[in-house]
Amino acid sequence: MSITFENLPRDYEKLPVPVYILKGRSAGSKGNLIGAISDKFPPQYYEVVDGYFKAYLHLGPGTNNITLKHIEGSFDKSGYPVPKEGGKTYSETKILLTYDPLTQQGQFQIPKIHLCVLLGRDSKGIFDCPKQTMYQGNALDTAVKKLRVAGRLMQAFTLDEMAKNGVGKRCFQFVEETIPSTVSRQDEASGTSRSQIKVHVIRSKYSVAEIQDMNYAQQNKHAKEAGKLFEIALESLRDSGGDFADSATNHTPALAAVLILDAHWSKKNGVILGHAALGGGTERIKLAIFGSHGLHSWPMDWESVFRSFTDCSPLSIDEVANDCNECSCRWECLCVTLGAFMHEIGHSLGCPHQENGVMLRDYVRMDRKFLSKERYCIRTKRSEWGPVFTKDEPGWNRLDILRFLYHPAFSLIQDFKDISFKPLPLLANQGMKTPANTDVGPNFIALDGDTLNVQSSTGIYLVECHIGEWSRLHYEYIPSFYNGMGPQKSIKLNYSIMEQQLAPKWRGKPIKLEVLTVGFGQRSIDNLGSYLASHSQGIQLADGRIGRKTDLFGNNGGSPVQAIFPPQRNITKIRITHGMALDGFEIYFDDKTFAKFGNSKSHYSDFPFGEGEQLIGVAIHSGAWVDGIQFITDRQASPLYGGNGGSLHKFFSPAGTSILGFYGSMGSWCNQIGIIYG
Repeated sequence: MSITFENLPRDYEKLPVPVYILKGRSAGSKGNLIGAISDKFPPQYYEVVDGYFKAYLHLGPGTNNITLKHIEGSFDKSGYPVPKEGGKTYSETKILLTYDPLTQQGQFQIPKIHLCVLLGRDSKGIFDCPKQTMYQGNALDTAVKKLRVAGRLMQAFTLDEMAKNGVGKRCFQFVEETIPSTVSRQDEASGTSRSQIKVHVIRSKYSVAEIQDMNYAQQNKHAKEAGKLFEIALESLRDSGGDFADSATNHTPALAAVLILDAHWSKKNGVILGHAALGGGTERIKLAIFGSHGLHSWPMDWESVFRSFTDCSPLSIDEVANDCNECSCRWECLCVTLGAFMHEIGHSLGCPHQENGVMLRDYVRMDRKFLSKERYCIRTKRSEWGPVFTKDEPGWNRLDILRFLYHPAFSLIQDFKDISFKPLPLLANQGMKTPANTDVGPNFIALDGDTLNVQSSTGIYLVECHIGEWSRLHYEYIPSFYNGMGPQKSIKLNYSIMEQQLAPKWRGKPIKLEVLTVGFGQRSIDNLGSYLASHSQGIQLADGRIGRKTDLFGNNGGSPVQAIFPPQRNITKIRITHGMALDGFEIYFDDKTFAKFGNSKSHYSDFPFGEGEQLIGVAIHSGAWVDGIQFITDRQASPLYGGNGGSLHKFFSPAGTSILGFYGSMGSWCNQIGIIYG
């Protein structure tokens, strides 16, 4: 009898992480066990339900020769496999899986997540644990072992989702180290060394009492500083130096996922102290944090994964927290707490909340990704059931998948053959920080009351149309090697077509537009209909011409200014006053007149125009104010006048139009600038 597979990787596919959930069927028997005998990892066993199985395989480096056998046997009451001695072998097959992570391509290094455990300066290094599992220990060494396995489970989950969504066998990687292995108890017993996830132990300058301050507890409705633990984690990482020091993160932001070991369930207060579920970060450190209150339910080694996801032992708030009242038993606690930690890692990788998936709360059913049968749930009273097919599993939302696809931490070697997918300028700083001279956009131009032109020099890869809280319609531009159009430098969006494509119940309601570009560019329009109406409406200039205004670049207000070009005149030069910011400029014309924008001072630079040369665009560096400006003609580009701080924005006059002038606001220097065109 044969074994068939649902998702066996092709021969040429290399896995970026050493875990893979292989799904398949065996016609030999409806039950019993699938055994995986590998030349790179100790034997592994999996449950067969109505002939269906999920083998969450742990691999070794290189090509793994694995023999899969459908054998007689079962899991005992403790959750460990018991192959029947001298039992039947119903079917057998051999497979090859290759684990070969990409760490560097040329000068580009794959950014990796630092998995960390944070302790107070006076911490004893223990975590909450019920009596029934105290035999595992609840000290720091146990926490580290559990975190290593947890990291692999998150990778297996995410890799399966990326592949299922048709964007390759890709996943984020953790920083690793080669040391005596603890990921398998058989490894540990034999003293085998292998590359495994490095868990950074971070000692904070804050005490346990400070970390457990009620005013910092996120679940305390009256907390005065509910975000303080995030600040403490950031500060503690910076203080630890190394990859988190300011000197290291100046150009390349670090990725970190931090478990706060000193989290503690306070039954008296009904709150988990020292816990916050947060993800995001700064320009230097992208961070996810979570408490250790569910760590007691996490598997300590690969052999315990099945047991942990099937353990129906009840939990009591007399001993440990019942997070969100969804942790009635050990397996449910594992799903809720490990899944929530993965949710926060999703935030740190750029994912917002979604209508469904991990970035909502679908992770409470995380067990279904790894098991072919779900066990009894005390909370819902649902009996055990199976088979659990792929369609029954939780997952990442498609919008998360697209963000991951364009995140440098998910890179595969074939990506670098497509420069539209991996533009060369964005390979600097491990792809984590865009060079200052790169305009990732997106930039918006209202062409008329129904049409928006969106531009980005690096490429647009996702457009979301939000109505209410969630995206109800999206347009995606995936790489050509996945049969997509690839990132687009310019697209036109029609409001009327969006309305037609929306489900009937969402039509006629305000659309919030969110546009994402390669290189972490992101910009939104709160109400697309209103934006198109206001920005496409022409303004009448003093000489009767009709012009349109772009958005303003720069954030600070001030005294309004405007400079309008005279009709049918050619520019001869632009005189720019600047230091490290833009003060203003004067545009001179062939009739000896000039138009003045902002301030003019004795220190200036001249940018001359040739005969008939036309101004077609500008590049603006802006943040709180306008740092610098560059003028672009149909023949050349000027130097950058001013500084290169803030973000870069480029505007080119649409076809059939020309630049008619500038408008904005002034303070001590130029605070805002926009373009008038028509």
